[in-house]
Amino acid sequence: MSIDYGHGDDLYRYKDIKIRANFSSNVWYEGTPQRLLDHLQQQLSTIESYPAPSAETLVQQIATHHHLLPNSAIVTNGATEAFYLIAHAFQNSSVTICTPTFSEYELASKVHNLDITYVNRAVVTQHHFDTPLAFICNPNNPDGFENTVEELSKLVRSYPETCFVIDEAYIDFTPSDISALSLVQKFKNVIIVKSLTKVFCIPGLRLGYLLAHLETISTLVTYKIPWNVNSLALHAGSYIFEHYQELFPDMQQCFEHTSLLKQQLNTLDSFEVLPSNTNYFLVKLQKPESKALKEYLVREHQLLIRDASNFRTLDQYYIRIASQSPEKNNALIKALQQWNS
Repeated sequence: MSIDYGHGDDLYRYKDIKIRANFSSNVWYEGTPQRLLDHLQQQLSTIESYPAPSAETLVQQIATHHHLLPNSAIVTNGATEAFYLIAHAFQNSSVTICTPTFSEYELASKVHNLDITYVNRAVVTQHHFDTPLAFICNPNNPDGFENTVEELSKLVRSYPETCFVIDEAYIDFTPSDISALSLVQKFKNVIIVKSLTKVFCIPGLRLGYLLAHLETISTLVTYKIPWNVNSLALHAGSYIFEHYQELFPDMQQCFEHTSLLKQQLNTLDSFEVLPSNTNYFLVKLQKPESKALKEYLVREHQLLIRDASNFRTLDQYYIRIASQSPEKNNALIKALQQWNS
């Protein structure tokens, strides 16, 4: 049986086509740092032994990096495992999900029998939260919508009976200072989820983590399976935190490329870029042709975009694009010009 997970990067579906540029994937476009690849090559023999059951060394590196108390983190098999772990801890209760957003919040909630309330992501600060759990992606995927730290802090203070899961997987892809990290040690009803796969381009390794108050961590770890993260992913994480600044990409360059791409798209007939500070953004089409446009770009130009029609509250008028290199961005513009002609 085939399951449609509703994810954007479905490059695996096009094995018969050599994709030239993948605009559907929200990861750093220049690829994995070579020095990280070289380090992992030297660690291949570690797969002969079991990894640390709870990634103890990496947990402490993460806590130190974020200036938090020891053991304030749980390392997960990608950020997605964190959402399933949290939903498991709140099983058989209820959850608020702010949409449109990442599909795994909903899928994890359904697996663990949570009653779901859907709220418009753009008006989340006006919502009255009455569920034990809430998922907020900040900046949001797919539209890049952002809440300030002050807005999130007000929600956390106003609804102490609701545990707010703030997904910061794309926090590095916005120049805005919106991380809610400062709330973690002050409030027990805040969980921040982060991903190392996006900005360091290691999605195939599956490596993420969550940060929370120590009392919250002590509850969540009771639901975590041992050895949930493989040896190579743990070595990658340790190496990243040992060389964080050297490995971190030039995001200002990325933002400049994104700004130019948005300007070029807005000059085309039938395409309207929706406002976003992130390197990914929604584009509204004049006609409901997201699926047809995606297939055209794949088959005729070997370019992959995100058909955003399967995001809850969106439809076939929407696509999502993540900016790539200037050369690849130009290739997309030329292909869209041909689509319009």
